[in-house]
Amino acid sequence: MPTLKELQETLSEIINNRYFELFMMGIIIFSAMLIGIDTFELKPIYQDIIFTLDHVITIVFLIEISMRITTYSKISDFFRDGWNIFDFIIVIMSLIPIDSNHSAIGRLLRIFRVLRIITIIPELKMIINSLFRASKSIGYVLILMFVIFYIFAVVGTVLFADAPSHLWDDIGVALLTLFRVMTFEGWTDLMYESMEIHPTSWIFYVSFIFLTTFTFLNMIIGIILDSLNEEHKEQDEKEHTKILKELLEQNRILIDKVERLERS
Repeated sequence: MPTLKELQETLSEIINNRYFELFMMGIIIFSAMLIGIDTFELKPIYQDIIFTLDHVITIVFLIEISMRITTYSKISDFFRDGWNIFDFIIVIMSLIPIDSNHSAIGRLLRIFRVLRIITIIPELKMIINSLFRASKSIGYVLILMFVIFYIFAVVGTVLFADAPSHLWDDIGVALLTLFRVMTFEGWTDLMYESMEIHPTSWIFYVSFIFLTTFTFLNMIIGIILDSLNEEHKEQDEKEHTKILKELLEQNRILIDKVERLERS
């Protein structure tokens, strides 16, 4: 009988195997395809097949998460990783029984299983981690953007209150109008309409676009790219540290073997 440590090492090798990762990726993609197929009008026999396959996929997810938990010496160690908690929640959501009267809820719960592909592909995890790393700085930029939006919205309601389109009637509509301007959705039509009331109103639109689209949005992109570079550097340092530890461990084993040979 293999010991617990041997079992954990075997399961760890299986989970970290590239082919196993590709298998789980295929299961996730197949699960997403089943959810998409289930949106069509199908015969009862095909619905039963999809229902059965969905249960099989849920069992596969349950086995895989159980294997991953077993590789840890303590269950609490598994839940110290945020990505492990993320995977565990998704698997638990898949176990919630859904009857035919709540099929829409069932599809909504099961579509989140596609998100598990993030934890399988390291590059996706790196992107998400960089977004979390940049969230604080992005939050400050968004606060500043909202202040600019609010100021321009108030100014717009004052200057263009008589606009025929009624897109500046109140602060709420004005904020939506400014969002439309920022995304370049027909902003020139709004500008020419406003210029009929105030000929110099083009300054209002051009300055707003330069502040928001060309400045703040580029600042957000820059923050994300900077965080992504930092995440890449940390990942490289972890890989180098891991390789160094493995080399030191191999050297220690060789030294022990040499010492035993000399003693013999």
